[in-house]
Amino acid sequence: MKEFLNKFSKYYITFCIYALIGWLYEVLWMWFVVPPNHFINRGVLIGPFLPIYGFGMLILLFLLHKFMSKKHELKKPVNLIVSVAVITTFIYTTVIEYTTTPKILSVVEYLQRFGVGLLVTNLVCICFVYLVMKITENKKLKELNITIILVFLAIWIITTLIEYVSHFAIDKLTGNLLWDYTKDFLNINARVNWDASRNFAIGGTFLLYTVQPLINKFLPKLSKNKRILITCIIGIPMLLDFILHVLLKVI
Repeated sequence: MKEFLNKFSKYYITFCIYALIGWLYEVLWMWFVVPPNHFINRGVLIGPFLPIYGFGMLILLFLLHKFMSKKHELKKPVNLIVSVAVITTFIYTTVIEYTTTPKILSVVEYLQRFGVGLLVTNLVCICFVYLVMKITENKKLKELNITIILVFLAIWIITTLIEYVSHFAIDKLTGNLLWDYTKDFLNINARVNWDASRNFAIGGTFLLYTVQPLINKFLPKLSKNKRILITCIIGIPMLLDFILHVLLKVI
């Protein structure tokens, strides 16, 4: 039992760290960016945790850990196409978002108006990078490690799916719409949108490459008993918070 708690505590503490980071991000975003710019306790819990961020980061760690440890070079055709397309699409669509009026809300409308332009831009950029590699025979360019770009794309896709499913589940479970993207750029059923997915991809990539290495160094320094104690101190109130506030709705 103690060994199980020891292993569980590692994942739970990691979960709590990211749930807290997510809560801080959401609160500060609503406070300083989104009108009317005041404090809002985001999420379904009373405590300063957003479980969706904790679960999301654990999922990313499990799915991408081995992928991140490998080197993926630009010289491979599929890596070249995907990495250049990701960067080009990111820049192209962001420019469209801030320069087009009236604002485009539907993904279908975006593809109808700018799909051809996006496709042509991607093809031109891919061919340009390929020709540069062939003409210059630059070994450093060919061996360029583009793993972080592929990880960025994977996080973008995964977090978008997580947000969509979470929005649907929370809506059905609590009847509350914690976020509504109806009026936002490139939204899908008001559950996900371009800005949120892009921010999650940037934030997730940053956390995996900067925060997670620190967590990996910090957790082994804690004894088994300390990790289990921390898990109990945080876990019991969080469980009560979930039962009373979400399931029973008595507070």
